[in-house]
Amino acid sequence: MTTPLTTSTNRFAQLDSIRAVAAIMVVATHCCFWAGVYTRGTWGTATQRLEVGVAIFFVLSGFLLSRSHLRRSRHGTPTDPVGAYALKRAGRILPVYLIAVVAAFLLLDTNDGLGWRRFALNLTLTDFFVNPQLPFGLTQMWSLSVEVSFYIVLPLIGAAWLAQTWRPVSTILLLLALGVLGVVYLGVTTAQGESLASRWLPSYFLWFALGIALSIVEIDGGASRFTAALRRWAADRTACWLLALGLFFVISTPIGGSPLLVAHSASELVLRHVFYAAIAVLVVAPCVFATNDGAARVLSHPWFRHLGHTSYALFCTHVIVLELVLNAVGYELFNAPVVPLFLLVLAVSLVVSEVLYRFVEKPVIDAVHRRASAARATAPRQTAANA
Repeated sequence: MTTPLTTSTNRFAQLDSIRAVAAIMVVATHCCFWAGVYTRGTWGTATQRLEVGVAIFFVLSGFLLSRSHLRRSRHGTPTDPVGAYALKRAGRILPVYLIAVVAAFLLLDTNDGLGWRRFALNLTLTDFFVNPQLPFGLTQMWSLSVEVSFYIVLPLIGAAWLAQTWRPVSTILLLLALGVLGVVYLGVTTAQGESLASRWLPSYFLWFALGIALSIVEIDGGASRFTAALRRWAADRTACWLLALGLFFVISTPIGGSPLLVAHSASELVLRHVFYAAIAVLVVAPCVFATNDGAARVLSHPWFRHLGHTSYALFCTHVIVLELVLNAVGYELFNAPVVPLFLLVLAVSLVVSEVLYRFVEKPVIDAVHRRASAARATAPRQTAANA
């Protein structure tokens, strides 16, 4: 999963490390599934619930990507034109993603016979919306398809903010209302058996909305009593993280439904979705507002931040690595030793992600940002000349 490569300053340095944690959670849950751990009681179910890492990704994206629009609404600072915004997003996600798609189709025999149509659908991130199952090695990419949907609608949301005065409380309440409507949409489409309809952005908007709400609270600076109270709550890392841990334990019980790939009731999916939303925002919020404690110093360390920088490639490639490793070492599907499998997959995936980051991601992103900076530098001169 992708969020902006780096924050604009060290102010949100912790978020890079949290992104790495979320990516490793996703790697762990997939390794545990392939090892057959999900069926081993409550702790097995808990390993499946590590998929909450995706909700953390979405909250991070909502927070970081909405900031330029919100700052302009609050302070009048400029935002990127739509074209520059689209170029940055494409430069961030497409190079590594396209490599992962090609690798999955070339390296995994299980994808033989899918044909050029499925290949094209995956290249365009649309396969998730039209087919029940993504190709082997790419099953995690459903979340990237949803995230790209958010990228597309965010400028429209930003334009709506710019058309009105700064109203943090009402905007947060509106975002939460839209998020709740999205959860209702998820429940209704699931209850009606509309599995493809339940995959669209509205089903996941609550997770993005909470990230946007965090951004509003941060940018408002506590100017209103409501946002000031939220800032004080969010700065209590101990309380937030203990509550998140408690919610994770609760949703790991049977109330969240089976951890297996079986049909779930609408109530189970909705409950799991809401719990994941709460856990994600409780994990992320202290990393925005608690900046002087020991955890902040650890999470801001350059080593951990670097893992966050490489986490997108880790996310994109680890399922391919998982299948190749399982076959190479001769482990039996659903009956493999989970700790050796996880450590081996994580180690190989980290090497792969480091290579992709250094030789693909970073060069492309640097080139895109240089182009955007050059465009901003020439814009005032062009405006003056036209005048």
